[in-house]
Amino acid sequence: MPRAILSKITLAFLLCLSLVGCETSDVLLPESSAPIYYGTIDSIDNVYDGDTIRDVAILIYPFHSPTPGISEAQLTLWPGIERRADGIYSITNIRIAGIDTPETRPIRGDRTEASIQREKERAAAATDFLKQLLLDNSKADGTLGFVIQNPELDKYAGRIVADVICFKDSESVDVAEALVEAGHAVVYDGGTKTHDWGAE
Repeated sequence: MPRAILSKITLAFLLCLSLVGCETSDVLLPESSAPIYYGTIDSIDNVYDGDTIRDVAILIYPFHSPTPGISEAQLTLWPGIERRADGIYSITNIRIAGIDTPETRPIRGDRTEASIQREKERAAAATDFLKQLLLDNSKADGTLGFVIQNPELDKYAGRIVADVICFKDSESVDVAEALVEAGHAVVYDGGTKTHDWGAE
């Protein structure tokens, strides 16, 4: 079976896991051929800040998947490999790719207390915004899940940088884009951070 067809089958399956009672035709799928992974968190408190979600259980290989077995290269990519009854998971922190949000614990340097406080307040707002996206995406039983694409190992050990996608009203929501549009994030390419989140 061609790889493109297998990818679509897996995508539809994983999306149906994330939406209770969904029909594939009811879901607007992300327009990408990149592999799709489904991640869950135990608590909304796993959202550390606007661009970081901690202790995500990512299903990287469901045992009943129609796709071929997981490769050694894939296992090398994912930290925290854990075998469960239904498949192989990676337990890891996720840094949302392509954006930067205010720091929950700002770097002090030579900044004023007012500047630090402004950044903390903006960090809280960004965190709350991300939490709400995940809550809106939650299943009827309370499971908090989302879709991950284009994962890469981060420069910090035990963390993955990836695109994160939620669903609302049967349409996909790119979390990074939503945060930027709401003013809670700026585009970030991984270089030196230049945005002043403490500015008036």
